[in-house]
Amino acid sequence: MPRVKRGKARSFAWVLVLAIGVALIALGIAQGDMLDTWRKASLICYECIGIG
Repeated sequence: MPRVKRGKARSFAWVLVLAIGVALIALGIAQGDMLDTWRKASLICYECIGIG
Protein backbone atom coordinates (compact mmCIF):
# COMPACT_ATOMS: atom_id res chain seq x y z
CA MET A 1 0.00 0.00 0.00
CA PRO A 2 1.60 3.33 -1.05
CA ARG A 3 2.11 5.97 1.61
CA VAL A 4 0.60 9.39 1.06
CA LYS A 5 2.79 12.32 1.90
CA ARG A 6 1.50 14.51 4.69
CA GLY A 7 1.37 17.63 2.50
CA LYS A 8 -0.70 15.93 -0.17
CA ALA A 9 -3.16 14.60 2.39
CA ARG A 10 -3.63 18.07 3.87
CA SER A 11 -4.10 19.59 0.43
CA PHE A 12 -6.68 16.97 -0.44
CA ALA A 13 -8.53 17.52 2.85
CA TRP A 14 -8.51 21.29 2.28
CA VAL A 15 -9.90 20.92 -1.25
CA LEU A 16 -12.54 18.45 -0.03
CA VAL A 17 -13.74 20.79 2.74
CA LEU A 18 -13.78 23.72 0.31
CA ALA A 19 -15.83 21.73 -2.22
CA ILE A 20 -18.34 20.68 0.44
CA GLY A 21 -18.65 24.29 1.60
CA VAL A 22 -19.27 25.56 -1.92
CA ALA A 23 -21.85 22.84 -2.51
CA LEU A 24 -23.72 23.72 0.69
CA ILE A 25 -23.68 27.43 -0.13
CA ALA A 26 -25.04 26.69 -3.61
CA LEU A 27 -27.76 24.50 -2.10
CA GLY A 28 -28.76 27.28 0.29
CA ILE A 29 -28.92 29.82 -2.53
CA ALA A 30 -31.00 27.42 -4.65
CA GLN A 31 -33.49 27.03 -1.80
CA GLY A 32 -33.84 30.80 -1.34
CA ASP A 33 -32.13 30.93 2.05
CA MET A 34 -29.85 33.74 0.95
CA LEU A 35 -32.75 36.20 0.59
CA ASP A 36 -34.14 35.23 4.00
CA THR A 37 -30.74 35.70 5.63
CA TRP A 38 -30.28 39.04 3.88
CA ARG A 39 -33.65 40.27 5.18
CA LYS A 40 -32.86 39.25 8.74
CA ALA A 41 -29.42 40.87 8.58
CA SER A 42 -30.92 44.09 7.22
CA LEU A 43 -33.51 44.25 9.98
CA ILE A 44 -30.88 43.70 12.67
CA CYS A 45 -28.70 46.45 11.21
CA TYR A 46 -31.63 48.88 11.02
CA GLU A 47 -32.50 48.14 14.64
CA CYS A 48 -28.91 48.71 15.74
CA ILE A 49 -28.71 52.18 14.24
CA GLY A 50 -32.24 53.10 15.31
CA ILE A 51 -34.07 53.23 11.97
CA GLY A 52 -36.28 50.17 12.29
